Amino acid sequence: LHSFPTRRSSDLTLTFTAKDTAGNQGGKTLVVTYTAPDTSAPTIALSSPTSGGSYATGSSSLTVSGTAADNVGVTQVTWKNDRGGSGTASGTSSWSVSNIQLTAGTNTLTFTANDAAGNNGSQTLVVTYSAPDTTAPTVSLSTPVSGGSYATESAAMMVTGTATDNVGVTQVAWKN
Repeated sequence: LHSFPTRRSSDLTLTFTAKDTAGNQGGKTLVVTYTAPDTSAPTIALSSPTSGGSYATGSSSLTVSGTAADNVGVTQVTWKNDRGGSGTASGTSSWSVSNIQLTAGTNTLTFTANDAAGNNGSQTLVVTYSAPDTTAPTVSLSTPVSGGSYATESAAMMVTGTATDNVGVTQVAWKN
């Protein structure tokens, strides 16, 4: 029984010799190469649209790119959105993913680099997508009438009503 050193690889030459009673001898040599298993996880880093851990956008799709490294080699980079969607990046040591679909609110994107030994390393990007406001506010009148016309003999009048919007009303203005 032989124990191998803890270095990455090592060669060991074993020689076996047999002798008989007449003094004849024969032998066989065995060269054993030991390669330590790959237990190092790949590293992965984001470079675009940010190298940080969070990003805000008004666009419903996103392109992300970065780099990955491993002591033996990266075999694949994958991605997943916690709000739906996943796939495989183009490239390994230098990778990119185009057209990641976002849903309004917070999307947690996880990018994972894998190596041939089954080790993996991950990087997360939290993307906040603010969908553009495309709904116009509504205005309704309550006094003196709710309709579109009114006749009066008074030189001054008070008009009241309400304005609503799916995001928020910032101003109500009037002109004559």
